[in-house]
Amino acid sequence: MAARRASALTLSALALALLALPSAFVPAPAGPCESRRGALALGTFGAAASSGVLPAAAEKSKDYFILPELPGPFEVDPKEAIIVGDAEAPQAKQARAKVESLLKEAETILAKLEEDPQADVSFAVQEFGIADLRVATNTINNLMDEATAAGTQRLQRLMIHNKYLYEDEIPFPVSKKGVVQKRGPARLARIQASLKKYAEYSRELLQFL
Repeated sequence: MAARRASALTLSALALALLALPSAFVPAPAGPCESRRGALALGTFGAAASSGVLPAAAEKSKDYFILPELPGPFEVDPKEAIIVGDAEAPQAKQARAKVESLLKEAETILAKLEEDPQADVSFAVQEFGIADLRVATNTINNLMDEATAAGTQRLQRLMIHNKYLYEDEIPFPVSKKGVVQKRGPARLARIQASLKKYAEYSRELLQFL
């Protein structure tokens, strides 16, 4: 009987000790940063909902909602571009012409691949192709004020990235024995995707001039 009483007292003491512990197990309240983010998200959603503008996915399914896509910190509307340089200078015109010619080249490659998935479009892979694109787009960046240049530099990076991707995939694959293979559907899809993105970003960049 004494042993049982001692055990009961021990359990009671343990329970009291747990209750007296600091609130380490209680989640800390959200800091000011998290609170502001939550308020911003709710405010954005509320504005979209009140104006009747909701994503198509949310309208199709009432089980969930998606916040509207907001522009990134480096996305700039071409209509708001501020040009501080001389867009009519010979160097600026040459830069625009280079971007236009590379865009036309990408569109030509796309058309050829749609007509024939095994078309030889190796002419697009040039030793200084990306370097020429970088020089031309740098010239365009330098025409803009600081805020606008942030937007054109973003497009420049995306163009160079996608040009590198399709140039890397355009050569026909070669087997370990050195035999040239056909271009597979997955490889073709990657080339076409990169070309389409490159063309999209090029057209957007040209809107700044």
